[in-house]
Amino acid sequence: MGRIIRQRKRMTNFLIIACVFIISSCAGLGIYPSAQYEFDQGLALFNRGRYEEAVAHFQKATEIDPEFAKAYLYLGRSYLNLAQWLNALAPLRTALRLSPAETRKEVVGILLDALFGAASHELKKGNFKGAIGFLKEALELQPQSDRASKELFEAFMAFGGKLLSEGNPREAIGAFSEAVKLSPHTVDAHLGLARAFLKGGDLLKALQTVKDALKIDPTNKDAQSLFREFMRR
Repeated sequence: MGRIIRQRKRMTNFLIIACVFIISSCAGLGIYPSAQYEFDQGLALFNRGRYEEAVAHFQKATEIDPEFAKAYLYLGRSYLNLAQWLNALAPLRTALRLSPAETRKEVVGILLDALFGAASHELKKGNFKGAIGFLKEALELQPQSDRASKELFEAFMAFGGKLLSEGNPREAIGAFSEAVKLSPHTVDAHLGLARAFLKGGDLLKALQTVKDALKIDPTNKDAQSLFREFMRR
């Protein structure tokens, strides 16, 4: 009887050791079968256009395996397809950080879509600072992006105009100055900056900025009108 008990104990110990070895081996290889299962379930739903249901599976996959780049990517894509721009940003940023060089371009493109969507969403709410932050991130991500540069310029111009209308020339000067940096040959940016200087009481800078606008386009009627206004002072 004692020998049988000892044999059973040895067998139990052997099984425990074997299980520990298998688990350790899987962990060492970065294998998370349950994470892959959740991802596959999510992908099947994603491919059928059932994005809201897919989100839960991709989210679970990232919880099981925090280094699962593709799960983060598809989680972000699911949110994008649901027009949930802000929710898409965090997983897409993580996907970019984890992605190998060969897939980085794809992830950058998708993250840019999320940033543009988030910026548009914030602009509609009148949150210029939030929109500008997202557009700056987009331009940093892809410095050659004409779209990012153009939309950031337009956001600064709109923000500057709003600040001027609210009687805040100091911050308006900052917004229009950024617009001028982004598009130094655009007359309207210089005129906006000139009006901000004028409203802030800095006549010399306002006059110089109007002159800069006229150098760009001597025939611009708004610039000519503003210059004549200074001459009458």
